[in-house]
Amino acid sequence: MHCIYVHLLLVLIFLRPLYCIMKIKKKLFLGFGLLFIVVLIFGAVSLYYIEVISETANVTLKNNYQTLTFTRTMRSVLDEQDLPLNSQGIKTFDLALKKQEHNITEHGEREATSGVRQNFVVLMNPSSGLDKQRQAEKNIRSLLTTIDGLNMQAIVSKDTSTHTTVNRAGLYLGSMVLITFFILFILISNLPGFILNPLEALTEALQAVSEKNYDTRLNFSGSDEFARLADAFNTMAAELGALEKASLSKVLAAENRVTALIEETPDAIIGVNEKAEVLFMNSAAKQILNLGDQAFNGTQLKALPGQNGLLKEITTNKEPEHIVEIKHGGKTTRFQQKDLEINVPNLKIDFDSLQTATYPAGIIYVLREIHK
Repeated sequence: MHCIYVHLLLVLIFLRPLYCIMKIKKKLFLGFGLLFIVVLIFGAVSLYYIEVISETANVTLKNNYQTLTFTRTMRSVLDEQDLPLNSQGIKTFDLALKKQEHNITEHGEREATSGVRQNFVVLMNPSSGLDKQRQAEKNIRSLLTTIDGLNMQAIVSKDTSTHTTVNRAGLYLGSMVLITFFILFILISNLPGFILNPLEALTEALQAVSEKNYDTRLNFSGSDEFARLADAFNTMAAELGALEKASLSKVLAAENRVTALIEETPDAIIGVNEKAEVLFMNSAAKQILNLGDQAFNGTQLKALPGQNGLLKEITTNKEPEHIVEIKHGGKTTRFQQKDLEINVPNLKIDFDSLQTATYPAGIIYVLREIHK
């Protein structure tokens, strides 16, 4: 094993002059190729000792820890219930005892488990009498303590063996870590800054673009590969910025047109999102609700000033053709209410098919005055 590491060190020393004149692609291929070999050797040795330690731990878990779990369950039944045991307690105890009978691994454990079974037969027999049941319970507790002791001793013995294996593995792996450290140090010291620095700059630029800072630009010099990468990134950022501005302009223009149309509509219109926050409210709606000329965009419906029964009636109505009556100054005005649910399309590409769905994004309440 150590000879392999020595050979890798010699290869790195002799390839160093050639490494300095290589292009970035070949440098990365050589560096990561050697690193792959080192990690492969180190991983193989590590997996071997992990398998040895894991096997010991699995045996302990299966043979001893599970037994302690079964005995704890049986003891809990005795602790939590008075004699005679009810049907649920008998069922729980019997299930744990059956599992223990199939998990006997230590010397003397079979006899103790058999004794638990014999006393359990007396314990669950209604005709045994309370005195015999109490004696059987006492015997069971003693036998469960014996089983616990046998398994605890086995756990301590296996733990000592595991520690010995761990110490040996630590010695071997520690020596290999030291050799690996020297190899990685040589690789890192020979990776020129013109590779690492541009990669870091590219990462920061991508992070900035992800935060919609499309004015970010890269300027690399001295490397054809990174110069082409910088040009491609700058082009991408400029196009994303232009697309963002165009999309925002279209959205604002559409919003202004919709707002103007709603404002000029004689019907009272109130639009809310899925969180019951006001998206828009025209003058006719404000006049009906006596809200004045103040803007309420983003305000919760329940937080509107002058909250009254009319607004509650409008928002809680479930009828498709609801008539709303408003009395003001001795005059009654009737409005026909219509609710329009806003559904936003949600497109999903699944393999070669395009699936369409919608999810609710709010409601538009329309009140049209009835002139009759």
